[in-house]
Amino acid sequence: MINYDYICQACGYELNNVLQSIKDKPKKRCPKCRKHKLERVMHGGVYGFVNNASTIGQLADKNASDMGHYQKSEIEAKAKENKPKSKETVYGKHATASRNEINHMSNEQKHNYIMKGK
Repeated sequence: MINYDYICQACGYELNNVLQSIKDKPKKRCPKCRKHKLERVMHGGVYGFVNNASTIGQLADKNASDMGHYQKSEIEAKAKENKPKSKETVYGKHATASRNEINHMSNEQKHNYIMKGK
């Protein structure tokens, strides 16, 4: 069961939170003016925003393509500001040893390599 909202196109009367099954036919007759001008109101929810995107990636691509050039450049500038300028980590600099070099290190050397980048 789903809650639907209706509005009368003739008199503007609104019916809110009408509980119906998906299989039920939409209501047509307005309870106020008795004309057959009642229509379901489409609003919010996933269906209001997705627009034929079946995955999160497709939705992100669609949103990015709908964005203006100025808006994209602002987002990119903010991302660059938040990026660390150096390769410092919490424990030290990023190390660049190869897998072979790491395999030949003692436990103490591996510890120093991980913690200090040396």
